[in-house]
Formats: sequence, structure tokens, C-alpha cells
Amino acid sequence: METLSVREYRNTLADSFTRADRGERVLIRRRNQIYALISVGQEDLMIGPKLQARIEEAEKACREGRCVACSTKEEIESYLNSL
Repeated sequence: METLSVREYRNTLADSFTRADRGERVLIRRRNQIYALISVGQEDLMIGPKLQARIEEAEKACREGRCVACSTKEEIESYLNSL
């Protein structure tokens, strides 16, 4: 798999996005780090049914008082330290 330098990436920006659209992973090297340019679909940005169910259960638990409420920094720190 080819890794582009930042300069090469800038010079081939449109081509890099086209490759990502085709499902290829475009790797970009910046100093000692490597980053990947990937296409993200709309479904990746939405809440799925499993996560929605977990959110609804958490909201229900809060309404029923099955949660911890903290209103000050000290209460939050105390709670976190107790975990």
C-alpha cells in the first residue's frame, strides 16, 4: 500500500479523494505519523438501532432516579474517585 507524503497528497488531492471514494485507503505520512483518508458513508454518521436503544434505556434510568447526579466539580471528582 502506497503512502503519500503531505506534499504528494496536496499535489494529488482530487485523485486521492477519488481513490477513497472507490474504497481504497489512502495513507498520508506527516513526519513520523501516518494518517488514512477513507470515505465515510452517511450510515456511519447516524445513530443505529442498538445505540438508540441504549440511549433510551439510559434516559429511562435517569427518569426513574437510577443515576448519579452531580452539580458541582467537587461532587463529580468525588464520584469519579469512588469508581
